Amino acid sequence: MSTSNHPPKPKTLKKLPLLLIAIPILACGLIATPEPPGVGEKAEKGYTACDPIIAALEQFQADKGTYPESLAELVPDFIASVPAEVNDEPISYSKTGESYSLAFHYIGPGMNTCTYTPKDKWHCSGAY
Repeated sequence: MSTSNHPPKPKTLKKLPLLLIAIPILACGLIATPEPPGVGEKAEKGYTACDPIIAALEQFQADKGTYPESLAELVPDFIASVPAEVNDEPISYSKTGESYSLAFHYIGPGMNTCTYTPKDKWHCSGAY
């Protein structure tokens, strides 16, 4: 026979510490984590804007043996017009020797930059 004057603990109270641990863990799995640079709607918008520019640059190089000094040289023979920006940020182009780099930027989360080169294709980085 028990000599304690305390009533036995209900079984639900024994499980309470487990629930206090499990609920935050489950909640973390349900909360969306930020997308890495180069993934998501804004990145896709940038790729879509740059794809025709890349095609025009490659056609220019095939026809003339070099890449243009500026994107303006592509118009109108290789592309009807070159967008100046995407995601409210400028598209940048730089001829580098026998190659080039083309980049777009977007915010969310942090500032992200995606850069295309013929050798490496797309590379994206960002700061949160």
